[in-house]
Amino acid sequence: MKLLTKTSLNYLSVTLFVFMFGTIAFYYLLRHQVNQNINIELEKRKNSIVNQLLSAHESIAAPTNQNEKILITPLNELSYPQLNFYDTIIYDQINKKYIPFRQLGFITKFNNDSFYVQIYKSLEETDNLIIRIFLIMTVLVILIIIALLITIRHTSLMAWKVFYDTINKINNYDINSHNEFSLKQSEVKEFDDLNRNLIAMTDRIKKDYSNMKEYTENASHEMQTPLAIISSKLELLLQSQKLDEKQMKAITDAYDASNRLSKLNKTLLLLAKIENRQFPESKSIMPTSLIESQLENLEDLIESKGIQIIKQFDENLILQMNPYLAEIMLANLIKNAIRHNIKDGYLIIKIIKDSICISNSGNELKIKKELLFERFHKQSSSPESLGLGLAIVQKICEVYDFKIDYYYENNLHNFSIYLNKSN
Repeated sequence: MKLLTKTSLNYLSVTLFVFMFGTIAFYYLLRHQVNQNINIELEKRKNSIVNQLLSAHESIAAPTNQNEKILITPLNELSYPQLNFYDTIIYDQINKKYIPFRQLGFITKFNNDSFYVQIYKSLEETDNLIIRIFLIMTVLVILIIIALLITIRHTSLMAWKVFYDTINKINNYDINSHNEFSLKQSEVKEFDDLNRNLIAMTDRIKKDYSNMKEYTENASHEMQTPLAIISSKLELLLQSQKLDEKQMKAITDAYDASNRLSKLNKTLLLLAKIENRQFPESKSIMPTSLIESQLENLEDLIESKGIQIIKQFDENLILQMNPYLAEIMLANLIKNAIRHNIKDGYLIIKIIKDSICISNSGNELKIKKELLFERFHKQSSSPESLGLGLAIVQKICEVYDFKIDYYYENNLHNFSIYLNKSN
């Protein structure tokens, strides 16, 4: 959930809570105020009636106002007269409905006789007025809340515009590009401080990255020169006729180690370049042609092990990636499947929809599948394997947001590359 949406929802929830509480409080305060006004009117009416009783009993007549009503009852006819103010309802015979009234009951004396007087004041008009006021206030408050939400969201969007621009530029930033990383200035101090610190941080990262890249390339290049000299000298020694068998074996081991070190150096440099995203250019590639080319190059090795090739290709699948990395990814998987295959085994290559699966015969592994893609973890003790082939494949998949998976089923090792990570 976006921060702007989160703050808007928080504001809306708090506003609705305050509105509900305020509405209820407003209703009861309004009702209390109306009752107080009616009580005052009833008190005035009470004084008027008492004065009229004192002057002349006959002067008390029924009020002409239909919203008022007076009942005078001898006190001896009542057991428990209800005094003070209270609310009641009376059935209206004319309109055929119950009408709410506010009532005041009191006892007064006339000619040494006590009378219980009940004065009624209709609440129908006041209730209707309260309802109208309540509805009008509710509509107005809702309109005010909506207007405030729209205003706050609009002003917040304007205030957060620089922030979202910063996020977008960070997402699209490529450390290998030569474009300057620049951010917009903001009137908000916090966003301006953030942008300034981000620019300083990216400058430091770019400088450190350039130094590391230069050091890696220089170190790799400088290592190749002495390794090439060592290999050439060892080759000359191997051609000598004056070496005994023990010396020959020692020089052969040193020569193999030198070649292995040279190969390891090149492979680690390749891994560093992949991790640093130094292969930005992408093209449309048909994996079927790359696979056919690799199988043709490894034809002798395949025939020597008697491996049977089974292919199931979807010619419509096209990869959008760097051609060199695509070749390395498929070559490493195919070489891995051939190297760890059994005699007269199977090599099954499937390209279906948006996945590439390369399977080979073999016994179940004794190591956890999570370790297969770690550096220098080898499936066998073969001296030719550096334990980096699958690590390189995984890094290439990470660059292009592919998903690589391994599972063992029906005596087959299966390596699947899913071009869509949701699979």
